[in-house]
Amino acid sequence: MANKILKKRGVLEFIVLMLLFPLYFISKMISKDKQLYIFGSSLGYHFADNSKYLFLYASENVKHIKSVFISKNKDVVTFIKSNGMNAEYLYSISGLRTVIRAKKTFISHSIEDIHPVLISGSEVIQLWHGTPLKMIGYDSDWISHNGKDKIRNVLRKISYSIIPYLYSSRFFDRIIISSDYICPSFKSAFNISETMIDVMGQSRNDSMSRDYLFTEKLFPEIKALENLRAKYEYVISWLPTHRKPVPIDILNLMNDYKFDIDNYNEKLRNLNAVLLLKPHFLELEIVEDIIKDKSNILIYRHVDPYPLLRFTDILITDYSSIFFDFLIMNRPIIFAPFDFNDYIKNNVGLYYDYDDVTPGPKCYDWIEVMKEIEMIISPAHKSENDLYSKERDRVNQLFNKFDNGFSRRIVDNYFEK
Repeated sequence: MANKILKKRGVLEFIVLMLLFPLYFISKMISKDKQLYIFGSSLGYHFADNSKYLFLYASENVKHIKSVFISKNKDVVTFIKSNGMNAEYLYSISGLRTVIRAKKTFISHSIEDIHPVLISGSEVIQLWHGTPLKMIGYDSDWISHNGKDKIRNVLRKISYSIIPYLYSSRFFDRIIISSDYICPSFKSAFNISETMIDVMGQSRNDSMSRDYLFTEKLFPEIKALENLRAKYEYVISWLPTHRKPVPIDILNLMNDYKFDIDNYNEKLRNLNAVLLLKPHFLELEIVEDIIKDKSNILIYRHVDPYPLLRFTDILITDYSSIFFDFLIMNRPIIFAPFDFNDYIKNNVGLYYDYDDVTPGPKCYDWIEVMKEIEMIISPAHKSENDLYSKERDRVNQLFNKFDNGFSRRIVDNYFEK
């Protein structure tokens, strides 16, 4: 959205994008290399999400297509190249040439994963970054509360019809989702027809398979996770939703809901369990000081959460769509919607009934969470006594049509033979 672009880039950069409009047409007219595909993610700064896993699969298994990961982060480019794969720094001659010549573009967030103007003429395939529980896109950003909103939305429609790449998250030719059940929400969120949607699953969920190999070279975090697995009997991961723009951070979710750090650490030590916190990267610093020197409460600092999920025995989350992916492994989930009423009040709403699609206990403070952890870990808690196992399977079948072969399926359907 134009107002968000202004906030993110500043007025100057927004003006630059407007001035680059002629380049949009030039790029569109440049002939494309049918055997050159590019990949980008996380607004260009991280090697992560569905784009990462599809790129890894394609680089290994599709030799007749040149797959190139494009990044605005030189460290990402260096890392990928050191692993023998193709990567280019966007703001380089070879990077610009690669982007302009690419026949197909795979993104996970928006065309800002690469560049709004330079990918013109390339077929853009939106892999997206999860199944939205909270309303997004047209269902959240285009609501008219008053006359001012109506005028703004009319102006946006006009500007996007003239310069389509300004609506960066909607600028794509096809979008890939995980099941037929969620098709209506994506149609509504992006205001698109069903013909633009393909149900193939998410590439990142390849990593949910026991057969997926996390090599230490490509996934340097694996060594640390293996060490945790050897040291602790249970790995518990807390992945809370980043509450933007609501003024609630991870410290609020701890301090306001009875998170006694020393007591928690002691209880986890007695259970031979470790609690890994994966805060939003903007919240890393604020939580570091309060858990330093804790033996059984640690911070997970890596961008990619999917290796962590593979090593996780119990997931704790609230509104993050990541639990839909975790369902594929049918492991216990504890839902901690501590601030449910405020969260709903400050957001536009959910696509699904929360209680119906969250197959696990609902806890409203950390004391309740610990009781659930102790119950799950208790010797009496066998798979046949897991009250939520069938419910997890039911919800998984709704939201995940497939349970393996995600990248292969996309390659078979989207890559030239």
